[in-house]
Amino acid sequence: MTNAESNPQEKLYLQLDKYAYTAGETIWFKAYATIGIQNLFSNHSGVAYVELIDGTKNTVGSMTIPLLMGLGMGDFKLNDTITEGSYRLRAYTNWMRNADEKYFYDRTIHIANGRSDNVKTKTSVRPGEKENVYQIQLSSLSGVPLSKAQVRYELWSEGKSVERKRGNTDEAGVLSIGVNKKYKDGELKLRFENLEKLPVNKLVKIKAAESENSVQLLPEGGKLLINKINNMAVKAVGNDGLGIKAKVYFTIGKDTAGVIETNDLGMGAGFLFIPADDVFAVRAEFEDGSSRDIPMPEIQKSGFALSVNNQNGSKIFTQLNVSPDLVSQKEVFFVVHHLGSVLFVSKQKLTKDELVFSLDKTGLPSGVLTISILDDTFLPIAERPFFSYNTASVLPIDLQLNKKSFTTRDHVKVDMHIGEASDSIRFGAFSASVVDLSPVKDSVALAPNILSTLLLSADLNGYIENPGYYFSKGGIKSRDLDLLMLTQGWRNIDWRRIDTVVKADYEVEKALKISGYTKKLGRTKPETEAKVQLISTSNYMDFMDTTSNDQGYFEFNNLVFPDSVKFLVTARDANKGKKNIDIVIDNPEKPAIGENRNQADERWDINSIYTDEINRSRQFFAELESKGLMEKAIAIEEVVVRASTRKKVAEYSSNLNGPGNADQVLTSEDLQNCTTLDMCLAGRLMGVMFTAGVPYNTRGNVPMQVVLDGMYIEGDQLSMININDVESVEVLRNVNYTAIYGMNGGNGLLIITSKRGTSAMNNYVPKGIMTVQPQGFYINRVFYKPVYDVVNETQLNRDLRTTIHWEPSIVADREGKASFDFFTADGKGRYIIIVEGLDLTGRIVRKLVEFDVQ
Repeated sequence: MTNAESNPQEKLYLQLDKYAYTAGETIWFKAYATIGIQNLFSNHSGVAYVELIDGTKNTVGSMTIPLLMGLGMGDFKLNDTITEGSYRLRAYTNWMRNADEKYFYDRTIHIANGRSDNVKTKTSVRPGEKENVYQIQLSSLSGVPLSKAQVRYELWSEGKSVERKRGNTDEAGVLSIGVNKKYKDGELKLRFENLEKLPVNKLVKIKAAESENSVQLLPEGGKLLINKINNMAVKAVGNDGLGIKAKVYFTIGKDTAGVIETNDLGMGAGFLFIPADDVFAVRAEFEDGSSRDIPMPEIQKSGFALSVNNQNGSKIFTQLNVSPDLVSQKEVFFVVHHLGSVLFVSKQKLTKDELVFSLDKTGLPSGVLTISILDDTFLPIAERPFFSYNTASVLPIDLQLNKKSFTTRDHVKVDMHIGEASDSIRFGAFSASVVDLSPVKDSVALAPNILSTLLLSADLNGYIENPGYYFSKGGIKSRDLDLLMLTQGWRNIDWRRIDTVVKADYEVEKALKISGYTKKLGRTKPETEAKVQLISTSNYMDFMDTTSNDQGYFEFNNLVFPDSVKFLVTARDANKGKKNIDIVIDNPEKPAIGENRNQADERWDINSIYTDEINRSRQFFAELESKGLMEKAIAIEEVVVRASTRKKVAEYSSNLNGPGNADQVLTSEDLQNCTTLDMCLAGRLMGVMFTAGVPYNTRGNVPMQVVLDGMYIEGDQLSMININDVESVEVLRNVNYTAIYGMNGGNGLLIITSKRGTSAMNNYVPKGIMTVQPQGFYINRVFYKPVYDVVNETQLNRDLRTTIHWEPSIVADREGKASFDFFTADGKGRYIIIVEGLDLTGRIVRKLVEFDVQ
């Protein structure tokens, strides 16, 4: 078994319902997990992680979703107070961590806020000698400037706060902030009040104000050889991190040896003859009028160079250029592979300075493949990635609508026909979104999609500008894809380890698990063969047993439970059944959040860019609020006053019902003039009596469970608690409060909360029991779908949805047929249906159909 077979490549793609969002909306997504270059539905992992990450690399939302035969779904509800800006949506499986974070699904999306924010910005940078001045104009969504407004701001760099100040806007609402040039990366966090006197947060990413356009020269195969024709690739990047058109001139003395012109994405290539002993001068001229000199890459007198022609329809040709000193009778091998999985091999002898290899492309899979030339010891002497596109890997699909044009609130029926009549298997899984194009600012054609992700991004390291550009209707942009292969990094393979099975650092997760260690009380030595029990607090009859091994390790695997469920873990020693054991629960670290590889897609001033979407969503939300289908926007963020006779309990109380939700509450004010806590409580708790310092429930005369700051302790230890450190005591006797504790709540509980910053019992060590709340599977919400051919009380007076429909669970039958339906909204103009998915053979489908609503 090869390493590629034992460590297969897993990929993830998320289809989103649309391309940008506003606060109060929901990000709906369908997850597709595939395995290998064939993109078959992955049965490898059963668990996927999806994260929403803000501009400061903080995770603002995360969920665990189950993958059933490679399929999953979920949604993120965007709260009213989310800060407008560019966010990242990242998805991965535990198995994918064996590769690199760079190959996770990672997409930049923009989120505006018209709920609690209602402020748009216009940001610019004025370079200075020692500092760059950020000028941020603040105004309402209608354009009224926030004049003379006080703004508190904080400068963060490398994850630390380095400066805190206050400033005021001028009459035009402009705030000027000077940032020392030594802070090249970081962010400005602003806080102020809008015209409605609501608190607003803004984030401005620090960017280099005077960065220059740049050009990379990238010889094909990595080397330039003298006295040979070499293919030179060019990558030109503007000061915004995006590709820029340029012309690159290569001169020898006064003679022009060659000119390479880039495409709109800043990529180009051309052939150069490299004569011996001549010195090249290289100069780039950019479309913005600027220019710069560029150093020529090192020219080799001895070595190998590649030249690949992938533009022929049926064959790919590769020429290996060899310096005269390396011409010999030794064999070289021409290998086409994907991550070490070999697809084709041929060999020739080094008998001349030019060797040509050819390969029929019709049998190759679609995706990023690599050509490697290996020497007689099977080590690479030249490598070059190329993009293979096989039309057989694209799934034919036909979408038929029930009418040619539609009116507002019209019923649309979509019939799908998947595959061809000659296909033996036509089963598949698909998802569809329907979007009103009129307010959409982003190009549907250029955005990431299932083709660009599974065939391209999953294998290329680094930023790919406008990934959807390379996949046009019914085909690909072959020449542009080849330029991308020449200018973009790829995964190198260590051929010396190709037949070695390397143990993966991260295991495959088929389901959820809870694991940890049992240790001798107060010691690091393991408690072996301890009897460990896992009990669900949502159903005390639901429990599992296991035994820790000779390292004290225990594991409960193959678990399936929803998010927010709490468990009790108990342990007893193997000999006497005592609970004198420390339990340590594993808390797996999530992958570090590195720099956004799609940083060039980040934007300032999101509210200004998406003002139309904000205004439209506000009208739609108002309609939902009037019908009781959505809560009203948050009016006050800091203070909420509620009339209540309930005594105040610390918000950090461990009461699983919520602080203060109890039959009786005593606070620190009630616990005075007592020697010990059990004496203070005796006679003051309803339905509780004390015998030898132990609390008993008068209902059944049974001892109650005591919980101190979330730790289960014995009732006779109450006297050990320092009464001056107790914040509150909550009594739980009613089944409405005790049920959540399962079997540990059967006799009632006393919930004791110590004062923050103190310990109510410094010398107490919890023994043999603890509460855990791992992240379970997310429970999906249902997409709201108005129905207009039936009269009902919640029918909307005005329907201005931007996501018209979301259908994540389309399954084609054995004849390749599937269907779905929806109603148009009140918006008129062009609508688009986007269908994506896979069939059981790994064929990918992406279909766009536009229609008019009049």
